[in-house]
Amino acid sequence: MNDLAILILGGSVTGGGGLQDQAELAWPKALGDVHATVRSKSAIDPSYFLHCTHRFVEHSYDIVLIDLGANMAAPGSVSSLATLVRRVRCLANASVVGIVNWPGRVGPYRTRWAANEARAALIEVPHGPDLYSNDQVHPNARGHALIAERVRAYLSSVDASTRAAPSASRNCTARVFERCYPSAPEMPVVRNVAGKPHGWELVDDSPTPDRLHKYGWASNQSGAPLTMVVPSGDTCGTIVTVAYLASNVTGPFRLACKAGCECSPLRKWFQNFSDPFPIVTGHEFWPNAVKWRNLTTNSTRDPHQPKVTRDTTFHLLRQRKEACRLTATPITDERVRIDALYVREPTGAYAYATSRSLLSTFEQRRFGMYAHRHGCTAVTMSVPNVHGA
Repeated sequence: MNDLAILILGGSVTGGGGLQDQAELAWPKALGDVHATVRSKSAIDPSYFLHCTHRFVEHSYDIVLIDLGANMAAPGSVSSLATLVRRVRCLANASVVGIVNWPGRVGPYRTRWAANEARAALIEVPHGPDLYSNDQVHPNARGHALIAERVRAYLSSVDASTRAAPSASRNCTARVFERCYPSAPEMPVVRNVAGKPHGWELVDDSPTPDRLHKYGWASNQSGAPLTMVVPSGDTCGTIVTVAYLASNVTGPFRLACKAGCECSPLRKWFQNFSDPFPIVTGHEFWPNAVKWRNLTTNSTRDPHQPKVTRDTTFHLLRQRKEACRLTATPITDERVRIDALYVREPTGAYAYATSRSLLSTFEQRRFGMYAHRHGCTAVTMSVPNVHGA
């Protein structure tokens, strides 16, 4: 087993969540003599690893382990996890992908659904009440030890002769233009002479900044815009994702594109809930969190209740040569925190379906029609009649 090259992708459980000051007991550190590369981030959902996935995969691996069972609360988590399995299987040239099933309080069966959809091995872990930490989400020391025990058993069951030899014949999806700014200090934010945007501060909300950072651009000043320069690809259309702090005390904000660029919502079911645009309340998910966690009404404004990084995605159509500028503006004096920015080119299939769908709005159809154009100054405000007279 010690000759296996292993990649582990996970959330806060992977990083030692539930162990307080005993991070050395985290389950990835108890696997014994294996060559494991660990990539983890707290308060995320599986879609986090779908942005510029190649940055997490440095080379080929024999086995990929994914530990996101406690991070499956967001809408679309099953689809995101299944997509992640297929993508890393290809990028890592790994014949074996195992999903660790330490379920969270929300969506405890979603990991199983994703494993079945992606045809990945499911590593089941017992999870009785005595194995959870005080937060009832993360495993305690015994829970981490049990996860490590089950993972070691799984790794031992993987016979070296069953591992596929490296091959370039895998049907990998072609890489498209993509730019990722997963940390707030890296974001292309327009700053003033003092080095910061007016009304916004670069903050680190981590309770343990010596071990983990939670950077974000924060403001509680109504009407103060945070301006971001959206990098341009070769085509006129891009799909933009903005990550933000979601909690019961987060304030609403408005996303808007400046002149020469047009933004519009995604074309999808339940878009207002899963990818709100242009108004993001910051707590679209909170009513369900209250229900799932059995919180009382008095606790729904408690700043110590759970906070997670969520994101919203939308279209951006460039109608000029220069890069577009996007603003995030608080609507009230409640605190807003913007954490990350991701930009990618839409697939041809998505652009075509958006342009042809009878359910698409005028702006969405225009995005689909012109997304893969190269002469962006020729993009017009009209949309050809794609359905005929």
